[in-house]
Order: sequence, then C-alpha cells, then structure tokens
Amino acid sequence: MAVGFRSFLRAAPGQELLGTVIEHLGRWLASKEIHLDADRPGQYVLDHDDLVTILRDRRGDGQLYQWRRQHPDAQPRDVWRTTISVFERPDEPGWIWTEIETRDDCSALGEAPYNRCMSVPSVLRALLGKLTVVDGRTEMAPTPQWVTGGHLPDLMDFLADETRRGPVYMISQGDQPPEEFERWAREITWHLVGLGTAFLLDRTVEAGFNEMVGSAHYLPAGTMRTYLPEVDLDNPEDPLRHKILGRTRILATDTRRLARMLGRAERDRAARMPIPEDARQLVREYESAPVSWREQQRLLSELQAENDRLREALGTRPHLHVAPRQQQLTAS
Repeated sequence: MAVGFRSFLRAAPGQELLGTVIEHLGRWLASKEIHLDADRPGQYVLDHDDLVTILRDRRGDGQLYQWRRQHPDAQPRDVWRTTISVFERPDEPGWIWTEIETRDDCSALGEAPYNRCMSVPSVLRALLGKLTVVDGRTEMAPTPQWVTGGHLPDLMDFLADETRRGPVYMISQGDQPPEEFERWAREITWHLVGLGTAFLLDRTVEAGFNEMVGSAHYLPAGTMRTYLPEVDLDNPEDPLRHKILGRTRILATDTRRLARMLGRAERDRAARMPIPEDARQLVREYESAPVSWREQQRLLSELQAENDRLREALGTRPHLHVAPRQQQLTAS
C-alpha cells in the first residue's frame, strides 16, 4: 500500500478537539446518507467493499479516537483506506493525523509510477477553520493569509523552526489587484491545505520581508517560493533547498494544473516523512497485523466458496412437514 495523503498537526490545548472532530465527521456521514453515530465505537459493514471502524479509548489523562474507512476490494490506484486519528489531552497539545492509503503496488510493465493528487479530505479542510492547530510553531489555516509588517518577526521564527514538518509558501502579489490575487492564491494552494501554510505579501511587506531574509533567500516579485523547514540565513547552500515558482511558469500554466502540480509534489514529500514516534507508538498498539491484497483475495474466495456450499446445502436438505403436525395438534 502507498500513502496518497498524509497530514500530522498538533492541536492547542484547552479546546474541544475531540468533540469538534466527531461533530464534523457526523456531518460528513449525514451528507453521504451514511447512518452511523461517529461517536459509537465498533465495526460497521456498509457494503461488501465498505467497512467503517470506530475506536475510542482512554490513555492516561488523554483520549484516543480513530475513524477508519476501508475498501478491501480496492483495485490498483484506488483508495484502500482512509484514517483520521485524534489524541486529546486536557493541559497539553493533542494531535490530528489524517492519512489516505492507496493500493497502487501493481503498475503495468513500463508504466510510470502512479502520482495522483489525492484530494484533501473535506473533514480536515473544515476542521482547520474551527480549531487552532499548528505545524511546529506555524498556525495552520484553510486559506492563504495576508502578512502585515508587524508579523514579519514571527514569520522569521516560522521559517527557522526546526520542528516544522511542512513548507511555508510565500506568495508575492506583484502587479495583480488584491481580490484577483487572493482568489488565484486560494486556487493554486487548494491541494496544499493541511500540508503547508501559505502567506500573501503585498509590495510594502514584500520589501520588508526581503530585507529581513537577505538577497539569497529573497522572494522575487510576482512569484511563489517554498520555504522548507529550518531556514538557515547564514548557510550559503541553504537557498538551494527553497524552490521558486517563477513568473514565466506561472503565466504559462493553467491554474488548476498548477495546483495539481504543487499538490502532487507536496504529497510525495509528506508521504516520505515519518509520523512522530509518540503518535506512531500510541496508534500501533491498536493495529492488527496487515493483510496483503493477495491474501485478502484468497480469504474472500474461500468465504465465497463456503457461502455457496452452505446455500446449496440449505437448498437441498429435507423440508420439515410442519402442516400435518399442526393439524394433529389442532385435532387433539
């Protein structure tokens, strides 16, 4: 199985983290006309290829919640499993781990590796608008945020943060009108929600930003630059890590195509980044041993054969003669 989408975010304490997640999952289930209680643990068979498992357990002073939807018969390139895991603690940061796995391990000979821009789960997109969550010290948002001059010192802290997992995207307004620019920025970052944070700079703030980071790390006008974690202004080789999406490429590329290109690149990077050990160890205790797709197919075939055998046995066994016995009881 391959990771199609992976997001791991810390949640600030003192908010209704678990309750908000369950509420939004319940709304999503209702919109899909799936009649399940998102807060009720158990395993639910919606269809032969649609299983939902809900887990809830206490760990010390915290609560672990996991919602998982699995499609055992998924074909190559299809979604195999979607999992949202949440850990809430009263006085310490919690976390939200969202992961979509695909079954794309059987590419045809000579075919390029499958690189799909898996959609950001709508539940996660909605949660980022309701909860205070961070990547390292950078607060995450569902849409790009404008930067003011007063925010520049904090922005430098975000860039230099070694605990940050995802990128910070700095997008220069250039000569575009504000509303047009903001709409365009939302579109090209549509597939980056939950994976990175996007900031918008007008000309005035851009000048202050470039003065702060220096000529090697500067943001050219009308471009977008991806700043990976732990920006080091004193390292002459560091600027090579932070790629610039140039103005020529921006003008020559359709907006949706540009959004998918950025989304695929970040999904690939996020899939290779391991989940923090504290979260991985906690969830691992509840994981069953993985079953390969071929083993699933073998077990499915055996179950189908056993089902056919039972149907045949039930269809050919002697029938009970109930009516005559009922007549005897009535007569007596």
